[in-house]
Amino acid sequence: MNLNDDLMNRFGVIHDTQKPLKLINSYRGLPIAYDARVITISQGYVACKVHEYQAVCMALEGKTYIQCDLLPEILQARPVAVDVLKKEAILTEFVGVGQSVGKRAAVRVQPKEPADVEIYDGEHRIPGKLADISSTGVGVFTFATYIYGDLSFTKNSDVFVDVRLPGSDQILRFEGKINSVVHQKGTFLHRLGVKILPNPTAEPVLQQYVGRRQDEVMQELRAIYESMVREKERKG
Repeated sequence: MNLNDDLMNRFGVIHDTQKPLKLINSYRGLPIAYDARVITISQGYVACKVHEYQAVCMALEGKTYIQCDLLPEILQARPVAVDVLKKEAILTEFVGVGQSVGKRAAVRVQPKEPADVEIYDGEHRIPGKLADISSTGVGVFTFATYIYGDLSFTKNSDVFVDVRLPGSDQILRFEGKINSVVHQKGTFLHRLGVKILPNPTAEPVLQQYVGRRQDEVMQELRAIYESMVREKERKG
C-alpha cells in the first residue's frame, strides 16, 4: 500500500467515525484554525465542510494544514476548489510536515502600518521594520547587510530591541535573545526572530496592542468573507 492509499484509508475512517479535522491557516500572521468535517473521498480528493473564515484563508493562501490524531502527522494540502458560499473545499496533494505547525503558544500579529525597530547589543545597532509581534517575541525585517556589509548579529545573540508601535509615540524597549536568522535568497533582506525576556512594564502594552490588532484582523477577514459571498451570489 502506497502512502496516498494509506492516507485515503485514514480519511475514510475519519469520515465513517465523523471525527473532526482541524484545519490551520494564517491571515496577517494570525493563526486561523477551525474544525472541519469530511464529506466525501474520491480518487485522492477529500471534500470537507469548513468554517467560513477557513474557506477565505484557503482561497487566499492556496493551501491549508490538516491535523487529526487519526493521521500519522500534520498534512499540508492544496485546495483545488473552495466554495465560500457553501463553506466547502476539495483538498488534494497531501504532504506530511511533521508535528510543529500551529504549535506557537502566543498569538502573533502583523502591524497594520509600518513600524520602526532598532536592535543593538551595546556595540552594533541596526535599523529594521516590524514584521510581527507577540507578548513573547518579535520578528524584524532588516537590510543591514546592504547598509553595513554584514549583519553583525547571529542566532543566540543577546540584544536590546526598541519598537515604536503603530499609533503610539512611546518607544518600548525589550531585552531578548535572537532565536532565528533567515536570509531572503537573492536579496539583502534578513528576518530576525527575537525571543523577548519577561518585562512587566512592556508586557501589558504589548498584550493590549496584540489584542486590538487581533480584533482588527478578524473584522477584516469577516469583511472579505462577506465580499466573496456577495460576488458569488451576484454571479449566481
